Amino acid sequence: MAELPEIELLRQKLRRNILHKRVGIMQMQNAKGEALPDGAGIEDAALKGRAITDLHRYGQYLFLELDRKDILALQLGGELSGELERGPVHAEGGEEPRAALEIQINGQQRLRFQGTQLGNRLRMLDENSDVDFLTKLGPDPLMVHGEGLGILREALSRRRSALRNILLDDTFAPGIGGIWADEILFQARLRPDRTATSLSEEERERFLEQIPKVLDRAVRCQAKTNLLPKTFLTRHREDGHCPSCGGALETLSVGGKNALLCPACQS
Repeated sequence: MAELPEIELLRQKLRRNILHKRVGIMQMQNAKGEALPDGAGIEDAALKGRAITDLHRYGQYLFLELDRKDILALQLGGELSGELERGPVHAEGGEEPRAALEIQINGQQRLRFQGTQLGNRLRMLDENSDVDFLTKLGPDPLMVHGEGLGILREALSRRRSALRNILLDDTFAPGIGGIWADEILFQARLRPDRTATSLSEEERERFLEQIPKVLDRAVRCQAKTNLLPKTFLTRHREDGHCPSCGGALETLSVGGKNALLCPACQS
């Protein structure tokens, strides 16, 4: 599952490896491994042979700028993840085929995405394209620091729902998934079902400050569980014990989704 730190790390990797290289053919297959010639909804002629001139990320979206000023937008997150690979595909022993989208780069590499609804995650943009889907997104949570937190502070003042639901709402801060939402709330020592309106001023500031702080640390640790600080809840999802008090972690349904918390430290 790809959340914001993983998507940012993919952006960094792609900038190092595919910038100024040319796009080859694009292929899509369904969950049975069968090729879908028109599955992506973008003709090969619109991509093939064009150079990638720049690459950006906002929230869970990656934007590949192409020569002649078009942009290929890819929406990651949720069950959709991406990776840059080399050589032929070799399914691991016993691995079931999965729906996948592949974009060849310079004939030697391929940008491979796996997940569901792949065709709906891909858009070709030009100067006349409708970009309303982007204007509805909140500020990128990896780009808000210091005074920039004022944007999130103002957005939070208009919310009444549970904190975990707010973190998962792309109109508040796009790209945060369940794992890092749980971590933000643990580091802020706030229950996931606390509502925004119930927070004191000190609790509100603690909550907002932990959003970029936790995500920045996750990126610096390559989003690898074993590299995270031992004080992070994410390192203890498997053993089920709080890194602060040693008590048992619990799950709590918030907005129909399970949140992980320490009932003692997040009381």
